[in-house]
Amino acid sequence: MLRNDLKPYILLSILPLVYLANTLETALFMGLVYVLLALVIYFAGILIEKFSEGRIKLYIYIILAAALITVTMTVLTTYFTLNQFMGIYLALTLFVLPQLKSDALSKEKVLPYVLMIGVGFVLLLVIGFLREFLGTGSITLLAFGVETVQVFDRAYAIAILNNASGGFILAGFIFAAVQAISFEKVGGEDVV
Repeated sequence: MLRNDLKPYILLSILPLVYLANTLETALFMGLVYVLLALVIYFAGILIEKFSEGRIKLYIYIILAAALITVTMTVLTTYFTLNQFMGIYLALTLFVLPQLKSDALSKEKVLPYVLMIGVGFVLLLVIGFLREFLGTGSITLLAFGVETVQVFDRAYAIAILNNASGGFILAGFIFAAVQAISFEKVGGEDVV
């Protein structure tokens, strides 16, 4: 996998969702929705590339992403209590994906794309966990029957992590750590 592929797939694909991932449970929920929709868009993108030409591809991507977001948000708001901004940030994420993978739409590159979506999902979970743990001193997973587990006193928590700016600051540190992963040279190309 080329090093240059890591930057757009990992960093830009989940960046809009960092704003909302203030707890582990929220990050898990949004991450699962993100993975599902990203995979649907990818495999639909393969069909779009196969059966369309020229500028019409971009229009089809936009219509597909808008339809998926509308249907998904309608279903999710029917059965779950969601943040009102989730649809907006999910739309930002899904509209970035076709732009980033325009050169990666082929059946041979399915595994790297799925891997990058998976890494993005894990990073979103890490950000959600750290924001909740370091920002409140506790972890809560009510959907899994886990009540609030207080690890340390809230007075010692880093309060800025509860704000959106704290999420982006934490994401910056995590993304810097991802970029610090060493890469090997194989045949003149950077690979993981």
